[in-house]
Amino acid sequence: MNFGVKDYGLNGKAAYVYGLGSSGMGVAEALRESGASVAVWDDKPITEARGFRVVSPLEVEWERVGALVKSPGIPMTAKPVQDALVHGVPVVGDVDLLWRREKTSGVEFIGITGTNGKSTTTALVAHVLKENGIKVAMGGNIGVAAMTLPELPEKGVYVLELSSYQLEMMQELCVDGAVFLNLTPDHLSRHGTMQVYMDTKLRLMNLAKDGARKVIGIDQPEMAEVAAERDCVTVGRGTQMADYVIRDGKVWKGREAKLELPEFPHLRGPHNAQNVACAYALLVPRWVSHEQFVGAAKSFMGLPHRLELVGTVDGVRFVNDSKATNGDSTLFALQSYDDIYWICGGEPKTDGLGASLHNLAPVRAAFTIGAAADAFADTLKGRGVPSFACHTLDMAVRAAFAAARSEGREGAVVMLSPAAASFDQFRNFEHRGDVFVNLVHTLASEAPERRFER
Repeated sequence: MNFGVKDYGLNGKAAYVYGLGSSGMGVAEALRESGASVAVWDDKPITEARGFRVVSPLEVEWERVGALVKSPGIPMTAKPVQDALVHGVPVVGDVDLLWRREKTSGVEFIGITGTNGKSTTTALVAHVLKENGIKVAMGGNIGVAAMTLPELPEKGVYVLELSSYQLEMMQELCVDGAVFLNLTPDHLSRHGTMQVYMDTKLRLMNLAKDGARKVIGIDQPEMAEVAAERDCVTVGRGTQMADYVIRDGKVWKGREAKLELPEFPHLRGPHNAQNVACAYALLVPRWVSHEQFVGAAKSFMGLPHRLELVGTVDGVRFVNDSKATNGDSTLFALQSYDDIYWICGGEPKTDGLGASLHNLAPVRAAFTIGAAADAFADTLKGRGVPSFACHTLDMAVRAAFAAARSEGREGAVVMLSPAAASFDQFRNFEHRGDVFVNLVHTLASEAPERRFER
């Protein structure tokens, strides 16, 4: 990772990197390679400094600091951040530093934000571009620190998923394309009010270049109001007066059906319909043609742990939606299939099953796990859903598979969509999803006559 001599706007001063997660360490190492003087700090005990000077915020000589580079998880109210601002030291994130590194290299930037669907839309956009021969680097909130992304040739495209935590400190990034998918209550303990949360997300649009392609989903009334105040392409469901309308399994532009959504089997459900429509509205015709988009999107396999089709065992489909850690996310999953044998539970959120209770009609039976096993089973029984407290994922997978096979419904789905956190039994949601996938493969291999199909 050698980026050569780059101008990071430090004016010969040191960089102070605050927060040593993946993005913080990526920033520190890139700055050091550029020849900058770097000091680091983290509020947690630092077990590995990798040769960097560790300087307490109480010991910082702010007049010698050219920028405080803050990790997204650290709030703007943190004392070292406020101290930097009082001393006139710019507070930046790794995304703005990536912009400083690449802004004169002839590359383009696409930013994608929203409460839900950011990762899938980001991955879909990057996939479509790459499949059509465009050099792409994908990162940001999707899990690859921005400053660790490689240099791209001229006309290459950086596709960045941007969270509100990243956007709240963004000052410089000027995107060529922007997508604001949706807005529902989230992170209010950090932002305080929905208006502040909205304003934070809108920084992506406000910082876009003149003539940038800007797309906004307008299913929420406040989003429609925002779109009306800006030169944006709009996407909406049903009868929304949008530039692109999702209706009857298609994406319409005026009277013309642009996309047939069943052509994209790995992007099921109303939430993924919005993701596909927004990606299309962004990319066509600015980056790719209609035919190029459709051809590439058909080969997009989705992301692991997000309505991931693991495979079919004896006619029963298995879907891994371990990323659904709350009821709102699980509601989308329950809207995506019929005849669901639902595995849910884990470490419950304060609202329990929450919004998932609004769409129980497709659920044939529920199999609950983890700390919430008994409570979730009781709640669902009270709603008329046959429910079984299995407690472990192994037991739940086997019980759900047996129930699905015994009822013999064509297209039956055993779905892990927990509506709960994973930390009671697993390291994280990825670990939970990986265990589910392994259990499905174990089921398929236990009897020679069983048929497994991807």
